Amino acid sequence: MKPALFLLALTLSLPALAVGPLPNLWDNPVFQKHLLGSFGINSEIEPGYRDDNESADYEQIAKIMQNEPEEAMKALQTLSKIAGASARIDFALGNLLFQRDRRTEAEAWFKRALEKFPNYRQAHNNLAILYVQAAKHKESIQHFTEAIRLGSSDGTTYGLLGVAYLGLENFLAAEGAFRNAMILRPEVKDWEMGLIQALYRQEKWPEIISMLNRLIEANPTDSQLWELQAGAYLGQKNSLAAAANYEIMDKLGKLTAEQLSTLGDIYINEGMLDVAAEAYVRAFEKDGVAGGVDRPLRAADILLGREGYDAARNLVQRVAKAGAASFKPADKRSLLKVEAKIDMAEGREDEAAKSLTEIVTLDPLDGDALVLLGQYFQRKNENEKAIARYEQAAAVPEFEQQAKVRHAQLLVGTGKYDQAIPLLKRAQEIKPSDSVGRFLEDLERFMKSRR
Repeated sequence: MKPALFLLALTLSLPALAVGPLPNLWDNPVFQKHLLGSFGINSEIEPGYRDDNESADYEQIAKIMQNEPEEAMKALQTLSKIAGASARIDFALGNLLFQRDRRTEAEAWFKRALEKFPNYRQAHNNLAILYVQAAKHKESIQHFTEAIRLGSSDGTTYGLLGVAYLGLENFLAAEGAFRNAMILRPEVKDWEMGLIQALYRQEKWPEIISMLNRLIEANPTDSQLWELQAGAYLGQKNSLAAAANYEIMDKLGKLTAEQLSTLGDIYINEGMLDVAAEAYVRAFEKDGVAGGVDRPLRAADILLGREGYDAARNLVQRVAKAGAASFKPADKRSLLKVEAKIDMAEGREDEAAKSLTEIVTLDPLDGDALVLLGQYFQRKNENEKAIARYEQAAAVPEFEQQAKVRHAQLLVGTGKYDQAIPLLKRAQEIKPSDSVGRFLEDLERFMKSRR
């Protein structure tokens, strides 16, 4: 695999960052205090009561809101039916419904409060929070912005505004909102993680790495921080720094099999083939035999492509030894095939042929092994055996095109041009190829010139 392709693969392995409310945010005590505190009164930007009677009734209801919310809601509904009931009653009812996770009803009561009192700041704020939870980010931004216009300048408002902007993929605006939230409520780590998300999406790697250095120093066993920083190093194309982070995560017992494979890819890209093979073996051991051999065999193919024959053989042998008692027949055939490819690459073609013959004995429809055997016999000038293998492979639909092209090449090499043309035409019908098409045209032109 070319270095550029490796870097693309590594970049694609950056940690997935969820867009939306941050983990455990709704259980955060600061958020809960923000929501519960909205039952208070700020006469400058919030409505008063209809009269003293409504105020007195509300005061009595407020005493049971926390311990008897259902009774409080019934009482508030009764008050809301009185002519001229204030927006404060609607808002309080909406709040209780919201806390009971009855969002559709809560939304209706918040909107009713705003119809009565359009500048009701806390109603805008709580409706915006409801919309963030429902992933209605455009609507939440509208109401958060209105709440800020009306004087709301607390960290929770700005932090959740940042979450909403993340949801709309407006990462620059999200960055600004999270920075404001961190200034106002620096003790809430959710906002710092939100800022890292926003910076990630803008690929501001140096700042991300710097922030994470500070966080890691304070929380050295937090594997998520090490992973995020590894992703930033990969984005910065500093692969070895990312590898160091992954190694630390492995020591913490937090590195997944997939991440170990990424670690192997990094080492291959750096030309550290033996170390890469070791990482791939660790990935296999982490996955367990139940995970199959696809991942380590892909790694062995990559090592082969880099001429890391010893590393590839070591990888295959260790995988074979680890799962010898548990492999399925298909896994055993796959391992034999990779061993055969290694033997061929190192010039031990007779040993490769033995493995390939064993594979074909186990599975007569293994087209890949049949084609490889055909090539082996062709190089040995045992053309009849080669043709027999190519014809067997052509009976396997997914290998028919490849087998017919190989067969045609053999026939051309022995001067049987007229027999090769139908094979090439069929190959083109199955899967058109520019190189095969040119080969066919040249061959047909040559045959015409001989007439």
